[in-house]
Amino acid sequence: MQNHQAEFAGTIQSLVRALVIAAKTGETTADIADRLRMPAPAQRILKAAVGAGTLSDPEWASGLADMQAASSAFLQGLGGRSAFAALLDQGVITKAPLRSRVGAVSEGVVGAVTGEGEARPVGRMSLNGDALLPQEATAIVVLSREVIENASAAAQAFLSRQLRRAVAKALDVGFFSTLITSATPTFAATADHVSDLKQIMDSVNSGEGRLAWIAAPDVGNSIALLNDGRGTASPEGVSEFLGLPLAISPGIAAGTLVLLDGDRILADVESLGIDVARHAALQMNDAPTNNATTPTATNLVSLWQVNAVAIKVSALFGVAAGTSDALAVLTGIEWPALASG
Repeated sequence: MQNHQAEFAGTIQSLVRALVIAAKTGETTADIADRLRMPAPAQRILKAAVGAGTLSDPEWASGLADMQAASSAFLQGLGGRSAFAALLDQGVITKAPLRSRVGAVSEGVVGAVTGEGEARPVGRMSLNGDALLPQEATAIVVLSREVIENASAAAQAFLSRQLRRAVAKALDVGFFSTLITSATPTFAATADHVSDLKQIMDSVNSGEGRLAWIAAPDVGNSIALLNDGRGTASPEGVSEFLGLPLAISPGIAAGTLVLLDGDRILADVESLGIDVARHAALQMNDAPTNNATTPTATNLVSLWQVNAVAIKVSALFGVAAGTSDALAVLTGIEWPALASG
């Protein structure tokens, strides 16, 4: 991801604010951008009108470039909140374009030194892979209208933090639900953390890739308290364990630790989509039951009645594992808070 932090910092929350005000007042977003003197990138996005593409104009979509840059800056700003975004941004996970056919080497070329007259070994290479199909990770945040419309630095910082938290978790949930399948090597943890770690490393580490850990928050707490001198592990964000990157993610189940080989995992995250609603009725639950196919009766909250606004932020992403052993999962971890080395 290119560094657009300086110019495009705050652009996404400015767009959200403009859309909420437009829904309330009926003004055009262009008028709102002028009246509120929004930052230049936000003004360009809110005023841009992109017509239908033609072969005679290769730059017809240039008006969308600012939104792509704003999305990139927002995703970079997730920091350690999303293990997926952080490892992708650090280059641990291999970046590949969406909608492309991807592959990873499962049997590499053999290298050897031979004497005169000796047979030279011939390497065999095979590629396993799949199409990197785009998927949508969606986060919905409900806030009071006053907070969103407020122009103060504190209000905008609060809005930015809530949006980033929601998008980070949505990305990680989508990342793991796609990547972990029935073919993924999965092991049940024991009370012996050394044997558990050895087992998961033996499954993934080929000595040729780039490894990284991803832990659920409770497992991150245990790792940070292991009294073994194995790295400066932190219970949040991205740190280090056993000399490898360690990312903490709320997007995986409690008691879970993942080890992955980033050379054999390909992914990307593209631009964001933003939508707002003031007159919807929502089930205020992070595990909603009121779906279209098998609905379960539940209480809904009218946003208009409680003077709230729902913000939906969607991120387009894709992820694929080149081989089934590109990652391994350790479940049911209940290591003691302090363990002797």
